[in-house]
Amino acid sequence: MDAATREGGEPPKRPGRARWPRQATRWRVRPGAVLAALAPLVALACGDGPLGPEDDPAVEAFVELVNDHRASVGCSRLEWRPDVAEVAHAHSLDMVERDFFAHTNPDGASPFDRLQSAGIEYSSAAENIAWGFATAEAVLAGWLGSAGHRANIERCALTQHGIGLVDTRWTHVFVTP
Repeated sequence: MDAATREGGEPPKRPGRARWPRQATRWRVRPGAVLAALAPLVALACGDGPLGPEDDPAVEAFVELVNDHRASVGCSRLEWRPDVAEVAHAHSLDMVERDFFAHTNPDGASPFDRLQSAGIEYSSAAENIAWGFATAEAVLAGWLGSAGHRANIERCALTQHGIGLVDTRWTHVFVTP
């Protein structure tokens, strides 16, 4: 459910690796960070990612179901954020293309890293992921049956969201500005 944030610092030195000449300012960019930063833009340019829930009937159904559930527990409806949906979509696509299932991708990028790489500012954020649920009803039931996922859905302080769905890999990202 929750992914830990990482503190900054130097990575451990690896013996036998060539080193670039040191400069006054050094930038260390993880290969996955570049992919995570560019994926939402590429998806937008190529038309591969949904811009709104109405672009995918399963996502549209999920948005209605999750907002109905939140209303039933006294929370406001989640506001759709296309930029957050692009981050969610890119993560679902990445999980399919690289055949993994985790909040943190094989390059070490967490949900929070992906939001930051996309330039999305937030005061609070959370992510739910699921694999193998064919319908909006099924994935919502699955998440509501898990205490941590349910807590994210029912956390009234989270006010905005986006959803990514590729094959049966769902990513639901929540943010509070």
